[in-house]
Amino acid sequence: MARREAFALLLLSPVILYFGWIAIDEFQRDILITSQRITLKKARKREKTAIELEFPLVVELFAILIGGGMSPSSALARMSENGQGEFHAILLPIVGEMKKGMNLAQALDLLNKQIGSPIIRRFCDSLAISIDRGSSLIDVVGRQVEEVRQRQRVELTERAAKAEVALMIPVVFLILPISILFALWPSYFALGGNFGGG
Repeated sequence: MARREAFALLLLSPVILYFGWIAIDEFQRDILITSQRITLKKARKREKTAIELEFPLVVELFAILIGGGMSPSSALARMSENGQGEFHAILLPIVGEMKKGMNLAQALDLLNKQIGSPIIRRFCDSLAISIDRGSSLIDVVGRQVEEVRQRQRVELTERAAKAEVALMIPVVFLILPISILFALWPSYFALGGNFGGG
């Protein structure tokens, strides 16, 4: 480890002599900030993926509660009381704001902004429009359940296709050349022996 540090110091010595230690400190600070941003972005992406995976079950539960005669606000409150997972963690404070006086359209808009997923945005928009127009919520939520399930099937198919391509890389570049080598090696020796013996 001491050799690496000495080598790095030797490489950076012209920069240190020209700019001084301040530039090195700023460089380290920039690297730290960039790594924190990358880590935060990955964490948000993981959270968004987890929410999108939970969302079909959330929509089905919401449809069951609406079909049972509950209003959308009370259905969201019921889901926040008994739910678990990433979506529940985001829904809980929004339901708390609804209890303080926020209406359902504002709550759906806040939910949409916090998650930032196109699936959830479409659900929130269609729910807000159906409430605003007074159309049947059971039909709208039923269509949303079908749409979310279809979207999840498409995403799973796309992931499976990507995984299949990723699995082909070691087969093509590692296993196949070794198999060809094992198949041709005895022939190569036999041909070499024949030519050498002739």
